[in-house]
Amino acid sequence: MKVIAPPASRVTRADQKEPTWPSDHWPNYANLSPGSEKYDKIRVILSSVNLEYLEARAVISRRKHETNLSVAITCSIDTSRFTSGFDNLIIELTFSDNTYWFARIPHRTMDADSKTSLLSELATMKTVRQRTSIPVPLVFDFELTHDHPFGYPYILMECLNGRSLDNIMALSIPSQHHTKVATQFANVFAELQNLTFDRIGRLWCGEDSVQEIQIIPMAWHHSPGPLDTSLEYFYDQRQAESREIVAIYPHNLDGLTACWVLKTALAQMIVEDRIRGPFPLCHLDLHYGNLLFDDEYNLTGVVDWSSAQAAPIEQLSVTPELVTFPGLSADENQPIVHFKEFVIQFLKEKESAAKASPSCHPQNHTKPDNGLTPVSTYMASKSAEITYRQYMASPRSSIFAAREIAKLIYGTSITWEQLKDVYGAMPLL
Repeated sequence: MKVIAPPASRVTRADQKEPTWPSDHWPNYANLSPGSEKYDKIRVILSSVNLEYLEARAVISRRKHETNLSVAITCSIDTSRFTSGFDNLIIELTFSDNTYWFARIPHRTMDADSKTSLLSELATMKTVRQRTSIPVPLVFDFELTHDHPFGYPYILMECLNGRSLDNIMALSIPSQHHTKVATQFANVFAELQNLTFDRIGRLWCGEDSVQEIQIIPMAWHHSPGPLDTSLEYFYDQRQAESREIVAIYPHNLDGLTACWVLKTALAQMIVEDRIRGPFPLCHLDLHYGNLLFDDEYNLTGVVDWSSAQAAPIEQLSVTPELVTFPGLSADENQPIVHFKEFVIQFLKEKESAAKASPSCHPQNHTKPDNGLTPVSTYMASKSAEITYRQYMASPRSSIFAAREIAKLIYGTSITWEQLKDVYGAMPLL
């Protein structure tokens, strides 16, 4: 059994009139379709797990870190309190002193690739906690096989206070809190920007999550790597997706034009002085659903690091929180524009402060890359939106994405029909 973190911070509710739990707003079975594969799998897990074993493991794990822990401390699990996502079932562990942990249990089949992905996520969370002040959950204990009394892989982790939002920050947070939230969001970018690596790929600390960091291949990229340049990262992926577009839209001039527009857009995206790195740690899914806030809009957690990897600085800027919606009017998009301006302003301030004092965080072993293009400069440029729309476009939505990117590059001076006249006659290389 592996234990890789210090003791949990406590969520104590002794001063409240009525007891509450982190799971009070969890949907349980409410968001599951009876008879679906996921519904049936979760029912099987909850009815067959050895809860007594997991409760005992949780107490043992706490004792390893809290030598003065009362001998009377117990742990209990109520299986009626759970939530679930695409890959995982989450259940709540309640200690008798009002400390709460979560158990994350994969409800999908665990193969070698998914095990590697989980271990990479654990390595990433550990690294972020050690080298930044970004709030991520502590991991206390984990087992990624079925070969133990609990019967399923599990991860025991800290319960973070706070809840995710229902929409992007600029549209769901009251305007009087925008500067406060923008400052915190900027800090996440600033710290990730300075947590850099020499190659592109996922983080790995071994199967026990205690070894020195290595960079291993990516899970989703058409050229898994590890890669040495941003050119490889963007070009190889674009070429592979272009082939998918042609397969979906054969003999289609719009599809072929989209391939060429998306390919030529690479020249607008790539930062020359960053081609060979260093490469910052990128969350790759940094949006309101993975950010936790308390009632005062303090950022209390950044969660779901399952896709995180070292990647080009251009990739770090990709977030739906700072991009306007084509379907909204200028007035409707204005809160997003203003929020982005706040984030960039505060990010520039943090970058300037980091240059003056590199050791902003006592455990941060990284340092700012003085002289290289910072993420604030890139984020403020048109290139950042081009990168976002390129990254978010699936092969099936590529024509729409290419039209939007063409507007960003050419404005109104060149129409889509004119682009089709040129690119529609060019075979894809």
